[in-house]
Formats: sequence, structure tokens, C-alpha cells
Amino acid sequence: MFRVIKSSAPTRIDLAGGTLDIWPLHLFFDSPPTLNAAIDLYATVEILPRKDKRILLTSGDLGLSYNFPSLSAVPDNHPLELIVRTLKFYRPKSGLEIFTDCRAPQGSGIGGSSALSIALHGALNRLTGRGYRRAEMIEIAKNIETQVIKVPAGCQDYYPAMYGGVRKVLPGIRRTETQKYAISPAELTRHFVLCYTGKPRNSGINNWKVMKKVVDGNRTAIRHLKSIRDCAVEMERALSRGHLKSLAPIFAREWKARKQLAPNISTPQMDRLMRAAQKKGALAGKVCGAGGGGCVAFIVPPAKKQSVMEELTSKGGKVLPFRFVSRGLRCQAPA
Repeated sequence: MFRVIKSSAPTRIDLAGGTLDIWPLHLFFDSPPTLNAAIDLYATVEILPRKDKRILLTSGDLGLSYNFPSLSAVPDNHPLELIVRTLKFYRPKSGLEIFTDCRAPQGSGIGGSSALSIALHGALNRLTGRGYRRAEMIEIAKNIETQVIKVPAGCQDYYPAMYGGVRKVLPGIRRTETQKYAISPAELTRHFVLCYTGKPRNSGINNWKVMKKVVDGNRTAIRHLKSIRDCAVEMERALSRGHLKSLAPIFAREWKARKQLAPNISTPQMDRLMRAAQKKGALAGKVCGAGGGGCVAFIVPPAKKQSVMEELTSKGGKVLPFRFVSRGLRCQAPA
């Protein structure tokens, strides 16, 4: 009797250093850290093996469903291309029914596609018995996503999805290292608000434009990325010491530098939400991911969190309930 394999992985809020996790940008800026924290807007995958060769794909969050007679009949160029390419990499011997879902809104900038990818790798790695280690699955996932988005993919989003927690991701010359900070997820949650604009973003395009500017020697882009690097280094020190009160000024400076990288990183709606939140006491705000839409994260005094959320809602934002979490990928398979 076949049994369902279930897996899930958290999405994340990026705190500092994003974009500099993309190869080879990190090499141009002395390999600075990227800092992020896992949140409980999970991506989930369920896989049911079949006796025949049929492949059934269902995306709950996108509302899409497809049925193919076999894996060889599934085209690479497909609306669920990330799932399809990952499935073809693992080459399961039997047919499968795959159901995916993600609590993060589409294009929200909080790493939903990467979390889904890690959850899918966890389930397929278990199903096929490939035995890939976690670091290997991250590398494979990054390379497959690069095939899908057709521009270089960063590495930071895979680490909170795989390992969880408040985390440093440090791309280097030999390998990428990571470290989890001993910070209470519950305490960090008290200081954050996450608001979705309702409009998705396209991180691959924004990051590619930034990378091209740097490779072409654009002095303005290089200067702003150096500022982002310096903010990441400063925040790394604050997190390593557990100084949560030091985060807001760094968070604000990082956003100020990031906003200058491209004209479409912030939108008029995002600017309105920023002003509204700060009017009610938010200490700092930053667009999640590469910008151009998606979510905005705010650092707030716990006593003013409720009033900030109400103000954001009144201005057309959608406040997303969430918690920071210590857990990463989980995979449940039949014994």
C-alpha cells in the first residue's frame, strides 16, 4: 500500500545583505554575510506514489492542476516549471501525485519559491532514496531555480528553508557557510510586522539589473552595495550579541541604500505604507527581497505593534500574521 510523503519548509524575512548572496557579486564585495530569519508561512508538499506511470501535479496556492501519462510526457516549459524540473532531476520510477501549497502570497518577496523547492527536494530525496545531504540539496535547488528564472539565483533563501532560525549565510571562495543565532524567535516576533502590498514582484529582473550595473563598473550601484555590505556586517555583530534594540537603525540604513539601486525597487504604494507605519511609531521598514512589489517588513516597539497593523490595513495593506521559527525542513515518510 502506498503512503503519502509530506514535507514542509519555512519562508523568511531578509534582515540585511540581500543581493550580495548572488554569485559572483559576493566576491566583488569581500563575501559579506546575508542575514535572515525563518517564519511560519510554510511551503508544503505531499507526494503519493502510484502503481502506474501517470504524473498528477496540483498547486493549491496557484489553483493549477495537470495530468500527464508519464514523466517523459511532461514538458520542461510549463507553468509549474520549478516543480517539473525538480521532478525530472530525481526521476522517480513510478507515477506520482504531487500536491504543493504555500502560505506566502505569490511574489511576496519572502522566499516562497525557494521554500517550496526545499520542501520538494526533501520529499523527492526521501522517496527516491538518493541520499543527498542538506548542503547538496541547496546547491541543486539553486541551480534548478537558475534554469527556471534564466538569471543568476542567490543562495540565501534556501538556508532558512532548510535549517530554520535567525541565521547568517556567508558565501565564500571555498563554500557557503551558515550559522544560527541564539535569539528567541518569540522575542523577535514581538518587534516585527509583515505587510503584503497585494502586488507581486519579479526579483530575478531587479537583481539582474543590479548585477549588470556592477559588472559594467557603475560607481553609483557599487557605492550603494558597499553600504548594504557595511549594514550587513554591523547587523551581524548586533545579532551575535543579541542586541535587538540595535537592529532598527541598521534596518533603516540598509533600506535607504537598497532603494537607490533601481527606480522600481520601491513603489508609490510601498512608500505610502512606510509613511503610515512610521506615523504610528514604526522604527524602521524595508521591502522584502529585491523589491518592486511584494511585502514590507517593519520593526516596531511591541507596545505600538497593534496600532501600526491597524494603520497599514486602513491604507490598503494586508498584514500577514506570522511567527519567527527555529525549525527548518521537515519530512514525514512512511516507516
